Amino acid sequence: MKAPIGFSKLSLRVRLTLSYIALIAVSMIVLGVGYYVKSSQVVLENASGTFLSLVKSSDQSLEAKFASVEQSAINMHLDEDLYDLFNTTDLQKRYLDYETDRKITRILQKYFPTSEDVYSVNLATKDYTFGGNPFFWIPKKDFSASDIYHIGLQANEQTLWIPTYNLLEKYFASTAVPSSKDQFVFTATRLINFSRVTNNLLKPMDKDAERPILLVNFKESMISRVFRESLVVKDSYYYVFTNDLKVISTSKHGAAPPFDEAWIQSILKQPSGTQVIRVQGKKMVVCYDQIPTTGWISAVFIPYDNLLQTVPNMVSYTVYSTILILVLSILLASLFSSRITMPLKKLMWGIKQIGEGNFHTRIESQGTSEVNLIIHKFNQMNDKIQTLIEQNYETSLKEMEAELKALNFQFNPHFLYNTLNIINYLAIENKQKVISTMLVELSEMLEYTAKKSGEVAFGEDVNYLKSYDYIMKQRFENKFHIEYQLDPELYRYTVPKFFLQPFIENAIIHGLEDREEGGWVRVSGRIEGELRIFLIEDNGKGMEASVISRVLAAAEDPGTMTKSIGIENVHKRVKLIYGQPYGVTIESKLLAGTKITITLPLSA
Repeated sequence: MKAPIGFSKLSLRVRLTLSYIALIAVSMIVLGVGYYVKSSQVVLENASGTFLSLVKSSDQSLEAKFASVEQSAINMHLDEDLYDLFNTTDLQKRYLDYETDRKITRILQKYFPTSEDVYSVNLATKDYTFGGNPFFWIPKKDFSASDIYHIGLQANEQTLWIPTYNLLEKYFASTAVPSSKDQFVFTATRLINFSRVTNNLLKPMDKDAERPILLVNFKESMISRVFRESLVVKDSYYYVFTNDLKVISTSKHGAAPPFDEAWIQSILKQPSGTQVIRVQGKKMVVCYDQIPTTGWISAVFIPYDNLLQTVPNMVSYTVYSTILILVLSILLASLFSSRITMPLKKLMWGIKQIGEGNFHTRIESQGTSEVNLIIHKFNQMNDKIQTLIEQNYETSLKEMEAELKALNFQFNPHFLYNTLNIINYLAIENKQKVISTMLVELSEMLEYTAKKSGEVAFGEDVNYLKSYDYIMKQRFENKFHIEYQLDPELYRYTVPKFFLQPFIENAIIHGLEDREEGGWVRVSGRIEGELRIFLIEDNGKGMEASVISRVLAAAEDPGTMTKSIGIENVHKRVKLIYGQPYGVTIESKLLAGTKITITLPLSA
């Protein structure tokens, strides 16, 4: 195809400029449209993934609470007090009184502590319902006539979950009339067959004794609180429902559920995911997940258009960017086309030299300004390539040096373990049991010390502490003893490595140094709400207030951070890992002992 005659008569500069403008305009339009479509798709996918993560996080929170019910119910099976109370064929005459009810209520609180999520916990028999009942909405008598009781009788193998219902309507109202006193709950129920361990044998209840029904009534509002953070997009709402379409909880009360049995069957094939569906003609993004313990499905429904509004305005961004680049391209095309008429022989020669690996090649500036610019960029490219080559070479050397150091660090603990094992074998051959035990404990301490620093399982840190405890008792000939009072729940969490040992060491070396006997150190830990509280107490000589102030001042000074594992270091590491509200406090009086308190959050 021949070019237009008018175009062929234009100057080279004009023809180059027009060609550049046409090429760049077409390219930018194609790229802009493609960028907008792809970016919108990617951002929406990322947003959907983010909301699915929120739904999963909410389900994990509910799962933890639901799973604890099953574990507590299992633990209750071996409660001796409840075994003695219920292992009778004459329960109605012996124990249906106020005092027995209070006693059973206290026992239930041991397994199910008071919580804002739990409405009540009861043990129900055919004649009486034990346990605290707020407002007495759960009948004390005649509860066996309810469907809840009969469902509980069937829950012999595992806990059954009863969907949400209105306590007031179920037990006291004849019609479903909304009331300010309405209390919606869902129930976990299980038949409890108590047993007693006697002479290492499990003794079940008498076959004629009535087995009570455990009822744990959760407030429906618990689910609302959990899913509150998932509803950040305008007009979004959540549903928690069963496989047979029964609604457990929702933020859209009074409306018909936006799902049917066919949709539920489709999502059950993949219990967690994201779908785009239409609800009453409106496009919705649905993020759903299944709660393992109950099998219930939780789903957050997000209006597609509202979700898109959370994405940056990609249309404006794309149009403005395209216009800006086009304007710049026109200016640059006009500038470059006016100067690309001079020979580029030396530039081609320089490129050939680079192709042969001569990166030190430099070209002197000659000719018109556009050639000077190209030559300048060419020389800059050579400089950067040379710099990158040198940097890569230095990086390789540093990596080799780091690898050699790592091999040395690996060799030293390995050498120590082998040496300690040899000494241990010699101690065993010479029947030196105490020495052998100390070597084993020391070896375990060295192995733990060589592990990566940071957070570790609480059980690992306690084992290390007990090894240290054993060695120090041998060293000081049992002039002190260490007592441990640790809540078993603490072993589910991680802690900073070596966060207890420095305080035990300080108590033994400094606090109890003047005692010949009778020294003690108490290590305790408990969970209070959202906090983990650890205490280290001793009956040593105590510390002066000035010493305590100096220790804590050094701990607060960021410039004093060292590689030690002392008191100051623990205080700083706790604040670095968990934040400023947490850390170490010291209480002490001369000749009256010292009390160290370490506060950690329940979860990081």
